[in-house]
Amino acid sequence: MKKILFAGIIVLNLCLFTIINEVEAKENQETDRKVILISFDGMKNEYTKKYIKDNKLPHIKQMQDNGVTAKNPSTITPSLTAPSHAAIATGATPIQTGIVSNHWHEPNTVLDNEKNGFREEIEVSPLWVEARKQGKITATIAFPGANPKERKQGDYSIYPGKIWSTSDLESLTYIKSAEWVHSPKSFSPLKETEFSIKMKTERDRLIHILAIDSTDDQKQNYDTFVLSEDKKVDPDDSIVKGNQWGSLPLYINDQQSAGFWFKIKTNSPDLTLPVQLYRTAVTSSLISGPKGFSNEIEKEFGFYPAQDDDKALEKEWITRKEYEEISTRYVMWVTKVSLYIKQKYNPDLLMFYTPQIDHEEHKYLLLDPRQPGYSHEKSKKYMSYIEWSYQLADEVVGETMNSLKENDYLFIVSDHGMEPAYSTLSPNKVLKDAGLLTVDQKNKINFTESKAYAIPSGSAAHVYINLQNREKGGIVPRDEYESVRNQIVQAFKEVEVTDKKGVLIQHDMKEVMSAIERDNLSFNTIQKHVKDTWKHLLKQKIHPYEKVMKNTNKNTTLMGHQNSGDIVLIGAPGYVMGSDIEKNITPPIELGTHGGSGDRSMLRPVFMVTGADFHKGKQINSSSNLDIAPTIYDLLELDVPSFVEGEKIEGIYKDKKILPNWE
Repeated sequence: MKKILFAGIIVLNLCLFTIINEVEAKENQETDRKVILISFDGMKNEYTKKYIKDNKLPHIKQMQDNGVTAKNPSTITPSLTAPSHAAIATGATPIQTGIVSNHWHEPNTVLDNEKNGFREEIEVSPLWVEARKQGKITATIAFPGANPKERKQGDYSIYPGKIWSTSDLESLTYIKSAEWVHSPKSFSPLKETEFSIKMKTERDRLIHILAIDSTDDQKQNYDTFVLSEDKKVDPDDSIVKGNQWGSLPLYINDQQSAGFWFKIKTNSPDLTLPVQLYRTAVTSSLISGPKGFSNEIEKEFGFYPAQDDDKALEKEWITRKEYEEISTRYVMWVTKVSLYIKQKYNPDLLMFYTPQIDHEEHKYLLLDPRQPGYSHEKSKKYMSYIEWSYQLADEVVGETMNSLKENDYLFIVSDHGMEPAYSTLSPNKVLKDAGLLTVDQKNKINFTESKAYAIPSGSAAHVYINLQNREKGGIVPRDEYESVRNQIVQAFKEVEVTDKKGVLIQHDMKEVMSAIERDNLSFNTIQKHVKDTWKHLLKQKIHPYEKVMKNTNKNTTLMGHQNSGDIVLIGAPGYVMGSDIEKNITPPIELGTHGGSGDRSMLRPVFMVTGADFHKGKQINSSSNLDIAPTIYDLLELDVPSFVEGEKIEGIYKDKKILPNWE
């Protein structure tokens, strides 16, 4: 009997041991979660939904079906890239991060001194820093705010470096070659040419090109080209076929890696006519990590490529297809480097960023008939460019999803959406008209005699008072501060403009007639356009400065920080802020803009998550960009810093099973 009882106790202990091991295994599995966050700058909630519905984003659709999506996500105000990414990274508003805009005035300096929000230090610790403090491994690739120069980057970090030279188009004339070492075989006499790259704060670079005829066809057909700095053909040189992309690395001070991509456009096989060579900007990066990491990345992936080239496209140095190839190369370089780090170094937190959607929407968001050059045909063409940028994002998501493991959790987010802009506001012209900003004889701003100055960014602007004992050379006495500030507020509140209602009414009528011609006229169509027409007729004037806000200590979001202006301006939909001092209203400096109130429908960002512990195919009503960081803290089981203002997003986790509590 005792033997049976003893055996039973052993069996029971084995069962308990197995259960305890399973519980511990599940707990260990939870602590072993890995988080990947991708931020697609400017990705609109509205367009993402539309393209998913139209089956144009299959990988994002797959993620949506396998995870949780927010129906009405919101961002912060101002809805600008640098402040919004600081909010994503910290869970805190600009009053704590100090990133109040993409550009702002630095206190205690001359009035026109500006700071760049992408280069400045976030004043509270971002996710990757706090996670490192708590023993996690982190990686940040091209992510705003993760600048190694500020020593607040991930364990593995890559950030945009200096642009050493802007792009160019060279016209090259070839002559008979001489003095090349290790030149390849050529079936026609070797020819050569050269061009110089003007570098910023670095010696100019002379690039030699050797032309080779590699085909034995009894004709002069130069089809292969060698680019070299020393006229010695070796592995550091670039050998490329005509009309194909090639790249050439350059070393700055014999240490930092930089380089450019190029294409030799050969329309003259015998090289008797000048040949054009297009090259991108000479770009570089800041790489931070363990010893040898920088060399490893450069060996595997080459130098940090150019992001885009609007100048070359506008000057017709390149085609639209070539422009897209440049942008795609950049986005996929960031993606492949990020996923390489994920696979090899297994970070607990990986955050990377791509800018192409924001860039295309700024240039091509042509939707409103009040925008210059608007036509239905042009709008359709431009929208195809924006659609391309979303499909490139979908490719990034597909690559990332293919890399996911069982314990990986993927976040797809954006900082803001985008609105069409049809006019540019000039806040410094308003200050000038109010006698608060003065100009010299050359009509340039005289900062030493001006009482106030506005720094615009997107649809927002900060107005700084030139206050004595606060600004260097300040002229406004302390006892006049409130009266000057009230004068500024009143000046902007009084600005009114006449809406371009005629253009809108014509557009509405044209849409109705077009629907009749297509036999597609419905009651809803008539109702919408009639309603819009009456709205335009009744609304004679609008206030383009939608919000004129004082910086007060009581304001707990945008203002209250020393970087913020004494007055903050938020433009109404359709308006972007500019620097003109001649006219109050000018044509838009960009077709798409953001920076307005974060709750506007067109400025809504995206939020999607997928992972083993999350619901599948669920839609929650809302989320905030402030809530992303605390959700990741929770997922990685980290202590949440006291400065975090957001909250963990509810409704994304599956119901957790309660395991037995054995004592």
